[in-house]
Amino acid sequence: MIIGITGGDGFIGYHTYTYLKYATDHDVIKLDKDFGMDVRIKECDWVIHLAGMNRGDENEIYETNVRLTAYLIESISENTKILFASSQQAEEENLYGASKRDCEQMLKDDNPHHKSIRIPNVFGPFCKPNYNSFVATFCHKLCNDEEPEVMVDNTVQLTFVTDVVKMFIEQVETGDVFTPLPHEFIKVTEVLEVLKDYKTQYGLGGKIPNLDTNFKKHLFNTFRSYMNHEDRLFPTITHSDDRGELAELVNVDMSEGLVFTSFTNPGYTRGQHFHTRKFERFCVLEGKAIIRLRKINSDEIIEYEVSGDEIQFIDMPIFYTHNIENVGKTQMRAIFWVSEKHIPEDPDTYAEPV
Repeated sequence: MIIGITGGDGFIGYHTYTYLKYATDHDVIKLDKDFGMDVRIKECDWVIHLAGMNRGDENEIYETNVRLTAYLIESISENTKILFASSQQAEEENLYGASKRDCEQMLKDDNPHHKSIRIPNVFGPFCKPNYNSFVATFCHKLCNDEEPEVMVDNTVQLTFVTDVVKMFIEQVETGDVFTPLPHEFIKVTEVLEVLKDYKTQYGLGGKIPNLDTNFKKHLFNTFRSYMNHEDRLFPTITHSDDRGELAELVNVDMSEGLVFTSFTNPGYTRGQHFHTRKFERFCVLEGKAIIRLRKINSDEIIEYEVSGDEIQFIDMPIFYTHNIENVGKTQMRAIFWVSEKHIPEDPDTYAEPV
């Protein structure tokens, strides 16, 4: 199946494109901004329509969203179906909500096989702060030593972005099957308190907090994605006496996880993969190594030089492919902790060179 995406450079678009590319067998096309002029649109079996406007002058928002949807309907072939990412705001009496309702109706009138899905507040890694996600804004501010401010303490419905993407794929693959989105109802101040706890426990000392629900795991991974790269490398807490030294590698408030060790010969590299939910902690005990990270769909490579001379650890952020190379002249010994045990049918490991 060939699936096109409008708005592929946006927050949800990034995750939709990445998941389709690495976790499915479908051919995925990130359509040009002027998608009507992109000849590839005629090849698509489905187009996931994410392009739109949600900030600015209300009249411009309405006109832009309706115009883009009408343009898409005109641009596709007669066999192409559209999955429209609408919004729960379609239930509200404002022009943004009206634009979503009218787009839904336009698609329904054009082809009964088109689908519209109203999605709630979505959060996850790489969402633009100070825009339309208070979670992104809180994470960004906390990771830059700023104090977030709660303007209105509403109870909100939050859904993790990967769950939204999985629902998109379910819809284009199965048609009539609809699985309700996982979500969490929570007050804005409660989200802030959890994130502040992550900053205190993890951001300042590397301690893994209590992650006993999927929502907490998703929120923690989202927080980690906003950390500055220089803050990802943690010193270990070391205890010394006449016998030698003991270094604390993992301090957790959770019972899950797996610890393993490796011996790597000079010049060899391990890794070359990324994860979308689980995270790994690397610590070199003997030898010298370079740990490299690269955000998926980006060319920038971040490097950390580590060695057994100074015991430090670094955690791999989700959606960053990573590797570790022995750059020394002797065998390199490292120890690793991963946040969940290996699940053969769902390993959450996607091959991609740094």
